[in-house]
Amino acid sequence: MKNIKFILFLCLSTIFVSCGDDNNDTPLLLTNANLAGSYSIGSLTGEEQETATSSSGAVVDLATSNIVGDTFQVDLLINTNGTYSISGLYREVKNTTPNGGSTTETTSILTTDTNGTYQLNGINNTITFTPINGDFLADTFNVNNFNSTIFSINQEGSEASGSNTITSSVTIDFVRE
Repeated sequence: MKNIKFILFLCLSTIFVSCGDDNNDTPLLLTNANLAGSYSIGSLTGEEQETATSSSGAVVDLATSNIVGDTFQVDLLINTNGTYSISGLYREVKNTTPNGGSTTETTSILTTDTNGTYQLNGINNTITFTPINGDFLADTFNVNNFNSTIFSINQEGSEASGSNTITSSVTIDFVRE
């Protein structure tokens, strides 16, 4: 009788331990059908670094800027036919620290009204946005996370202007509505 109670206790313990929330954070296959839907922005963060290269080849840090978006009123619609539209406004706070200087803060209200086409690359885990108008989402982004609730993308780039180079990175987390 003790063995039966012990086995019953083990079975019940196993059932209670294995029961829990169903996890909706399982990654999804990056396809047009899985991606299609309405999203809002959950977060937007970025960083810019400006450097200069002297004639002798020495690289000097000029400034670093940290960017944080908030107060999002932006809607992203992704369609299965490879088209997208994103519109709305949000606030961007940019803190810039020049090399050896004090930090300055710039706050802007930004508006977007962009639509165009997108192309997925499931092998490289990227999405390329080709806007018809606007430029909020443009070029290729790495897909950091994609599941039933979150679509997180990141883009890194570099732009040269004379001897100065601006290297940037932006991460946007979209939440499925």
